[in-house]
Amino acid sequence: MSRISLSNLTFEAKSGDQLEDVSMELTSPQMVAICSNDDGATSSLEQLIVGAGKVLDGDVTVNGQGLKYLRRHHDDVIANLAEISLRGRTVEKAIQKACRHQDGALNLDATLQMLQPLNIQPETKLADLSDNQQQELKLIIMLALRRSIVVLDQGLDKLSEQARLTMGQLLKDYTQKTDSLVLFTSENVSTMMRFADVIYYFNGSHLTSVRALHLGEGVDCTVTVTGTGLPVEMAVRMGAHMLEEAPNETRFLYTGNIQALLPLLEQSTITDVRIEDATVEDELMAY
Repeated sequence: MSRISLSNLTFEAKSGDQLEDVSMELTSPQMVAICSNDDGATSSLEQLIVGAGKVLDGDVTVNGQGLKYLRRHHDDVIANLAEISLRGRTVEKAIQKACRHQDGALNLDATLQMLQPLNIQPETKLADLSDNQQQELKLIIMLALRRSIVVLDQGLDKLSEQARLTMGQLLKDYTQKTDSLVLFTSENVSTMMRFADVIYYFNGSHLTSVRALHLGEGVDCTVTVTGTGLPVEMAVRMGAHMLEEAPNETRFLYTGNIQALLPLLEQSTITDVRIEDATVEDELMAY
């Protein structure tokens, strides 16, 4: 089992980003999303688990070890997408170079099998891969290292929609089969909700809320209602989180099956309804 434990932690990362009085307990197997209004919290957490910074107050352990241990041994425990580079002439050579001398890494044949759903061929030259395909290959190599903690940052955002769905499912399977902990963030709420088991919400350096996700819960959307007569209390009971209320317009974040909400929006005094994907800003207002 992998475990990241933070107890009333105030941490200053090497980059200058900070966490302030944060308590978290992350255990595998899990995909953990960080939803924040800037990249400071994500950057701080990434640097924290590799020991790049200093603890100002509180406690932190990763798999029972402190930061001094992680500074020396993080390559044995953590795979960070930002540290994966492609070297070699072909896809096959890039995999061989990246996994060479890595204890516990998948062999070449098993790694190439993971590439099959992405339609990337072993003999393809790296120079002939698109940016999207290069990102896919980096993600596959990262999984091939078989580390117990995986750090993606916004790695899924650089993929096409279809590749994101394929890679997201590969990551979820990897998390369960290897009992690993995957940390990521995204500019798209739908990406976080599709693949995360839990979302941690940050306002700057402060943790504000934690939300466990459940299979089949769906993806949050933002609903803007123009007109009057919306039964607000009923909408809230059904999963609405009010964002803005004005005399002739109401905005709310909705969690759940949007079809269940539609009867509430059929009032004769409602003149317009807009349903859009939720943004990170809307999520942070609600959570």
